[in-house]
Amino acid sequence: MPTKLRLPGSAMLVRWWDGPPVVVLVPCPPEAAVQLRTARGRGFPQMCVPRGPIEARPFTKTEKRFLLSKGVHPDLFKNERVFAVSDEIANRFDRDRKAFVELAARLGLTEDHLSLITEAKGKLNALRPASYDEKRAASALRALLTCEHPKRERGRPGKVTAQDRLQMHKDADQLRDEGRTTDEIVRMLAQRYELRLSYARRILEDAP
Repeated sequence: MPTKLRLPGSAMLVRWWDGPPVVVLVPCPPEAAVQLRTARGRGFPQMCVPRGPIEARPFTKTEKRFLLSKGVHPDLFKNERVFAVSDEIANRFDRDRKAFVELAARLGLTEDHLSLITEAKGKLNALRPASYDEKRAASALRALLTCEHPKRERGRPGKVTAQDRLQMHKDADQLRDEGRTTDEIVRMLAQRYELRLSYARRILEDAP
């Protein structure tokens, strides 16, 4: 009877080769992320988070050599973060994957499209917006990629960053040079930054 163990991290089924997937224990923040594959790894990465308990076991020497040849990062083996899964889990992974690809095809998405979407989401998650406009664009793009409506979070004191405040003062200086009155500046910046008029005025009255 298999031994039941509670292992650290979040389990994720992973594969980019022909054959059964493996389960990788992905560390939870603030622990550093792990690298899944080396430059040798080729193919579209297929990943999912399993529901419920899974049956896993150590690899045989043959299985380990195969996975290393396919680009699985050796540190995963060294740190005991990757394991083989049961036939039941592997079969379920294949059924889910087939249904996923078929539904994507019905929506007009090929595996190349899915690969580009996955790559874009990874880059978006790592993005540090350089301006307020870029932050808004990132929010809209994140909503598009996740099929979720962006939450309106502006207008509360904790949501306006120091960088936003500096930019608002720069915008206000430019508008003054254009001959705008204080009330016009407050009204325009409140709309631009999605703030209440009173809050926009208070930010502009504070020293930058």
